[in-house]
This record gives sequence, C-alpha cells and structure tokens, in this order.
Amino acid sequence: MPGTTDYEVLLDFTNDTHDCATVQLQRDYGRSTGAIVLLHPGESVTLVLDAGTVYKYALKVQTRVANVTARAWRDVSCPVSRLFPQPPQTSSSAPLMPVAGITVDQQWRDMRFCIWNDT
Repeated sequence: MPGTTDYEVLLDFTNDTHDCATVQLQRDYGRSTGAIVLLHPGESVTLVLDAGTVYKYALKVQTRVANVTARAWRDVSCPVSRLFPQPPQTSSSAPLMPVAGITVDQQWRDMRFCIWNDT
C-alpha cells in the first residue's frame, strides 16, 4: 500500500519493434504541439511521473495507435510491442494490461500522419 510521502517513479517505453514509434500526451494527439518523442528501433524514453498519478499517452507505430493509461507505484518498463498484440484485441474485450501499471484503453488506426504503407 502506498505511503503518505510523495515520490517519483520512472516509466520507460522501449521501442522493440522494427519501425519508428512516437509517444505523445493523449490530450495533444493530432495537434502541432511539438511535444512528440520519436523512437527509432531500439531506442527508449524514460518519463518521470508522480507515483499513483494517472497519465494518458498515445503511442503510435505506423498507422496503429494505442491510447494508454499509466498509473504506477514503482518503476515500470514497457516494450512498445506489448501495446499492440497480434492479432489485435476486439472492442468487446477487457482492457489490455501489458505490464503492471499500464492499461491499453483503446487501439485504433490513424492514416492522417502516416508515412508508411501499412495495409
């Protein structure tokens, strides 16, 4: 059970796919905010979060987008490929929890900003 002392946890997204991936705050998705992290294959980004606070991100690989919720009480490492299971999850399924503290709320396709051929 969490204590009363505020502390920070690290959330590490590692791009273990063969394609580039992006990480962006969900509320800014599709806007020109400049707050997008591009991860080449093998790269990672570590985000510093307040423990127990809810954060929402959009992660994109090619045309596939995963809206995720992060709420962690300890450091979390999440491979990007775990956010996009094969075959894709059906809409009637329960939310996907690829690692402790991360929930995939929605998966969808976005062709607006795609530079890859993912048909």
